[in-house]
Amino acid sequence: MKIIPINLEKQFSEFDIFEAILNNKNGITIEDHDILVISSKFLSISEGRVKKLNSIVPSKYAVKKADEYHMDPKIMELILRESDEVYGGLYGFVLSSIHKVLAPNAGIDKSNIPNGKVVLYPKYPLESIETLRNKFLVNLRKRVGIILSDSRILPMRKGTVGIALATCGIDPVIDLKGSKDLFGNTLKYTSQNIADCLASIGTMVMGESDASTPVIILRGFDVKLNNAQKPHDSLAIDRRFDIYIRGLASNF
Repeated sequence: MKIIPINLEKQFSEFDIFEAILNNKNGITIEDHDILVISSKFLSISEGRVKKLNSIVPSKYAVKKADEYHMDPKIMELILRESDEVYGGLYGFVLSSIHKVLAPNAGIDKSNIPNGKVVLYPKYPLESIETLRNKFLVNLRKRVGIILSDSRILPMRKGTVGIALATCGIDPVIDLKGSKDLFGNTLKYTSQNIADCLASIGTMVMGESDASTPVIILRGFDVKLNNAQKPHDSLAIDRRFDIYIRGLASNF
């Protein structure tokens, strides 16, 4: 498998992401069966999901919660607007879910964007990458898979890894239930999250600072492309069945 970073111009406002990928600095062309790992922030900026903090008017509830968690009331207001659910918080952070993904501060990001602005998650991640995939098919006659990625910290682990917010063109999870292990034991619960594994490869190459490589091509990966549209629900597990949330909420 080849890992090919695509170096692109810095962007601060709405732009055409398809044209940006096509006209990349490296002159890299997209080939059949490529898998594109695309930074969710890059997609968000292309769609104009950038907010000026001085334009946000926080509600009384946002002001109250911001004071409780020692945060900017304007950031708190955006968190409350964007989140599917808010679980709690601590000094400087609120733990919430957005698009069924557990995310500090609803994924709102202040890095790699001019001071005084923040980037929100894409509004409709699946629809956005499916539209982009169709452009490659219609305009270039190239069948690709797309993984929309974001970086994330894991409980009790240092550093960031990648997660997939949405995928199209590939099956993100392989169900291994019923298969045998090395000793002939039947696997009852195991599945492999291909999308998050590939998102982590992309995140590792993209970097977290000034690399300016928001799109990564994974070429030669042994996976069949299809027309599968896999929203966040296909990658998420309901909190009722999540061992971490259930375990932390229980008395030991």
